[in-house]
Amino acid sequence: MPLLRNAPLKERFLKRFPFPAFMKKPNPDLPKLTRNDQEVLKIIILQAKIPDTEIAKKIGISPQAVFKIRNKLEKSGIIKGYSPIINLKKIGINIMAMLIIKLTPEVWDHYTDEEISERIKKIPYVINAYRVPESNVTHIMLMAFRDIEQMDKYLTKIQTRFAREIEIQSIYPFSVDKVITQSTLGLLYEILDKKEFPLSEFFLKKTKDKTNKKI
Repeated sequence: MPLLRNAPLKERFLKRFPFPAFMKKPNPDLPKLTRNDQEVLKIIILQAKIPDTEIAKKIGISPQAVFKIRNKLEKSGIIKGYSPIINLKKIGINIMAMLIIKLTPEVWDHYTDEEISERIKKIPYVINAYRVPESNVTHIMLMAFRDIEQMDKYLTKIQTRFAREIEIQSIYPFSVDKVITQSTLGLLYEILDKKEFPLSEFFLKKTKDKTNKKI
């Protein structure tokens, strides 16, 4: 293949001698994890404050190696922080609500998507918030309140004072006692191990019909 004389030297070299797949530059948004990296991450997910010496004992490597792996996980952005798990009921939070809303065109005329997200982050009652690109829903928010009275007062204010800005599509209130799980451990394990967990049944056991076929 003739070289392109007017092209930069590096570009001409790559055209003639392309790098093989194993020499491709790593994707910074999807860091590659070794088996030890994965094992350290799993342990940290389960117990964030565990000392490096304990992790080293569990997986059979040196504490220095664990320190380097932890540092790698932090610098690559995989571990963004070590947040405490709060028992909401013990700090006086008894009611949660899943709020499904639609912001009106008037809001979108004055604010960008990013600006709206920043304003939602500042709402003290919001625990989690999600942007949903649907015609009748723009955001889903998980909110927490001391009691039913506080929740009703806040949502009534949205429905009256902010009716021009927010349309409440659905509200699903529930007690904090009804929270079944807030864990992402199963999903993280599946991603790290690169395998799917078997799902032979969910609630109802499979039965056999008269032809002996499973239904």
